[in-house]
Amino acid sequence: MPKAVPVHIGLLGHIDHGKTEVARALSEIVSTAGLDKHPQAQERGISIDLGFTSFHLDGYLVTLVDAPGHAELIRSVVAGANIIDAAILVVAADEGPKIQTGEHIIILQSFGISKAVVALSKIDLVFPTRLKKVKNQIRNILRGTSLEGAPIIPVSAVTGEGIEELKDAIKSILSPPEREVEGPFKMPIDHAFRIKGAGTVITGTIHRGRVSIGDEIEIMPIKQTVKVRSIQTFRESREEAKAGDRVGISVTGTEPEKIYRGCYAGTPGTLKVTNKLVGSIQMNRLFKYTLRPGVQVHLTVGMPTVPATMIPFKTSEGRNLLLAEVKSGDTFEALFRLGESVVADEGTPLLVSRLDLPPTTLRIAGSGKVTDASPGEMGFFTEKTKRGRVKTPKHPKGSIVVGLAETKIGAERLLNMVATTERGIPGKVVSTFGGKGAVIIRFEKPVSEGESVFVKKFKPRKV
Repeated sequence: MPKAVPVHIGLLGHIDHGKTEVARALSEIVSTAGLDKHPQAQERGISIDLGFTSFHLDGYLVTLVDAPGHAELIRSVVAGANIIDAAILVVAADEGPKIQTGEHIIILQSFGISKAVVALSKIDLVFPTRLKKVKNQIRNILRGTSLEGAPIIPVSAVTGEGIEELKDAIKSILSPPEREVEGPFKMPIDHAFRIKGAGTVITGTIHRGRVSIGDEIEIMPIKQTVKVRSIQTFRESREEAKAGDRVGISVTGTEPEKIYRGCYAGTPGTLKVTNKLVGSIQMNRLFKYTLRPGVQVHLTVGMPTVPATMIPFKTSEGRNLLLAEVKSGDTFEALFRLGESVVADEGTPLLVSRLDLPPTTLRIAGSGKVTDASPGEMGFFTEKTKRGRVKTPKHPKGSIVVGLAETKIGAERLLNMVATTERGIPGKVVSTFGGKGAVIIRFEKPVSEGESVFVKKFKPRKV
C-alpha cells in the first residue's frame, strides 16, 4: 500500500469562530497542543498556541495547524503560516469577517499560500438569508488576493452538516507538494517539552533534508549540539524522517527550558545566525500608516517574531539612499537591526508588523524575503537635487552652466559629478568657470541655452 503523502493545512480565523471545533470534526489523531489541550487554553476557552491534529484524506496524511485567532497572538498565526501548504479560513456565519480575518488573509498571501478553502462555520445559528449575505462579504474581501475564488463551504461542527463537503473541497485543492529532501537537515522548532522515559522532545515540520536516529544535530541560535534518540510521526515510530514530515524528536544533551519557538534544529555548522539582515519588502496596500527610517517594528523571520529597527532604502549609483518614508504599496530594500539573534537564510520569508497598534487596526505593514542574511557595515546617504541652467551651450570644453553652486568652492565640490538635462541628456562636470559658482559640463548630445540641468548630491547619514 503506498504511503500517505504528508501535507500541512493551516486553520485560521477570528477568535471564537469555531476553528477548534472544525478541527475536532475533521481530525483522527491529536498531537502537540491539539484541540486546545494547553491548560491555559482550556481555562480561557480559546486557542493560545499552535495546535496539531491529523487525518487521512484520499492518499494524503493531512496535518491541521490550528493557529490562534486572538488579536494579541498574531505571532503564533505567522509561525503557523510558515509551515503550511494550504489553508482553511474559518468565518462564523453569525458574526461574519472581522479585522483579524483580513490579517490572516494577508499573512497567507505574504507567505505565498494560495490554496485555500473557506469554512463558513456555525450555520446552525443563522437563517439562509444571513448565510447568503456573509458569503458575499467573504467573496468581496477575497477579491484581488491570492485567495480569490476559494471555495466557500457552509459547515456546522454541531450537526456535522457540510463536513464531508469540506473534505471534498480540501481534496480538490491538494496536490503532492515539492519538498527539499536533499541538502542539510533544517527544522523550525515549535514546541519543546520533557516526557518521562523519553527526555527532551522537540517538535516541528522538517523544512529540508533528512534526520535519522543516532544523528547529531545542532539547535540554534542557542548553540546546543544534541543526539537524536528517537523519532515519531503522529505516534508512529520512525528510523528516519524527511522534508515535509511532522515529527517529534527525542534528543539527549539539552533541557527543554532552554529551547524556545524560533529555535531551529539542523545539521551542525549549516544554520546561519544573525542579528542584522537586509530584505526586499513590499508594503501592504491596506496598511494606513507611513514608516520612516529608524522605526521600531516586529519582524517575523521564518518562524520567530522579534523586535527590529527598520531602515528603508534604495540603491542608486552604488549608494544606499535613505527613503524619507514608505507607505501603502511601496516596494523597497530595508536593513533590519534585530533585538534578538535569529536563524535566517537568503530567501527566508519576512513579515513586517506593528503589533503595538490597537487590535482594531490592521497591523501587518508589509512582507518580503531576506536578500542578505549577513550584511557587513552599510553606509547610508540622503540625496539632494540641485538645479541650474545652461548659460552658454558651446564652449571649447563643453557647456557653461550656472545656478548649481553659489561660489567657486561650491562648484569645485561638483567636479566629476553626473548631470542630466530636463530632456534626459547625461553629462559630467569637468571644471569650474570663473569665480561665481559656474561650471563646465560635457554633455553627450547638444544642449540648448536656458535648458534646465540637474545634479544629484549625496550626503552621508548615520541611522
